[in-house]
Amino acid sequence: MSEEKKVVVEETTELKRGIKGWQVAFIGLGGVIGSCYFLGVGWVIQVMGPASFLAFAVVGVIVFGLMIAYAELLVNLPRKGSFIAYTSEFLGPTVSAGMGWSFWFNWVCYCPSEAIAVSFVLQELTGNNSTVAYIAFALGTMAALTLINLAAVDVFAKIESGLAITKVIVIIIFILVGFGIWVGIWGNPDSTILGTVEDGFKGVGINFANESMYQNIFPNGFAICLVLMVVVLVTFQGTEIVGLAASESQNPDEAVPRACRSVTYRIVGLYLVPILLVLLLYPTDLATDATPVFSDIMKAYGFDGFAVVFLAIVLVAAFSCANTGFYGTVRAMYGLSVEGLAPKFLSNLTKTGNPRNAVLFTLLFMWVVLILGLLSEITGLFASLYGTLLCLSGFTGTLAWVGIIASQKRFRKKLKANGYNPDECLKARVKPGMAWIPWFAMIAQLACLIMLAFGDIIDPEGNAGGGIVVFSVACAAVFLPMIGYKIAKSMGKIRDVHGSQTKDHELTFEEAYPPINK
Repeated sequence: MSEEKKVVVEETTELKRGIKGWQVAFIGLGGVIGSCYFLGVGWVIQVMGPASFLAFAVVGVIVFGLMIAYAELLVNLPRKGSFIAYTSEFLGPTVSAGMGWSFWFNWVCYCPSEAIAVSFVLQELTGNNSTVAYIAFALGTMAALTLINLAAVDVFAKIESGLAITKVIVIIIFILVGFGIWVGIWGNPDSTILGTVEDGFKGVGINFANESMYQNIFPNGFAICLVLMVVVLVTFQGTEIVGLAASESQNPDEAVPRACRSVTYRIVGLYLVPILLVLLLYPTDLATDATPVFSDIMKAYGFDGFAVVFLAIVLVAAFSCANTGFYGTVRAMYGLSVEGLAPKFLSNLTKTGNPRNAVLFTLLFMWVVLILGLLSEITGLFASLYGTLLCLSGFTGTLAWVGIIASQKRFRKKLKANGYNPDECLKARVKPGMAWIPWFAMIAQLACLIMLAFGDIIDPEGNAGGGIVVFSVACAAVFLPMIGYKIAKSMGKIRDVHGSQTKDHELTFEEAYPPINK
């Protein structure tokens, strides 16, 4: 009898629902607006030039396609095992193992990159550019992330939603100040930085007055823009965190679809408008990833106070995004374990509903990546550790998006096979007129991933961060887990589980949509 009671307790233990509905949307924003928004955007603009606006617009469409596909899955077939539960059910456990572990690898690389970004900014603010300070700041940031994510999930939600709100307010301030500068209401251009700038609508003469339109838009060529698209993708990554937070929101059926829709529009607005203003106000060849381009613009037009604010906000953005990413990747590891694609001990929960084992396991590898990365950079192996980690994160994280969309396509195919019309039976669905958008999103992302391998050929100097080494390591993060799963399965080492449906009392696809044509 005692053993039976013990089993019941284990099966009914769930992730703690400590996140309010409004916090889900801000957690999604928190996962997106990180240091890459402020530092990575400067790098992208420097390499791509004005074409960066087109790149971000294309990725905005990709994000929209992802979110409408994800919302369809989340509403009509709820899962608490994150997107991994969908890839396991619709794409098979082998593919799910590769995508799930690569998603985990994505954030294991990205969180240390945010710690490095914090170190950059602290060096700038303190004026201490020594190697010791650089390492100490990075390690201190990772230590703070460790402490927060060892706490309860409601503590995480309160901290993260507050940080996200702060970032959004600062971006809105930049839009207002930047627009005023552009139309000539205020601002005192520094001629030593900007040269001669005409009053009113300044940007026309800054980045769009070259010999030809092609040179204006693609100053470094079109091909290099394709290589760097992976970094543009990584600046948007984190939107899938909305789905990961669904399992711990208090009203997931209402909160998640609303968050999926609203986050998409907000992200596009918070990216495209500021980037357009950057292109209109600041020479693209002066942009850099060492300092936020928004801060550089404020300084160039005489707003020194705002320049400090935008430098300091990188600390908030980097810490916030790393915090959200840590939360997301731990829940992904929990989902992998629930699906039988990772060791069983990683799905154990504490009495308060915290996946502590998954937290500690992920922390260990983040610390390893950060320490090895710092040592590699100091010894000269990596010219830019920050850029390398962004490319690795972009590749593996993008595969998660591809997996979500592919799962939604397979979901619809199985619906039709069971005699259902998806456009009639689904509570929330991708409208027929928008059906092409998820297809475009999936194909475009796969093309971007392939282009990363040609970085060394297109960009011999390594300015775009891509290359065959980065491509190979990223591919290994996908295929090695798949090979490991196959080997373990052939040896009979794979646990016989039925996924999150059994653990959290959720219906399988066949139970939710039984065949009606037989």
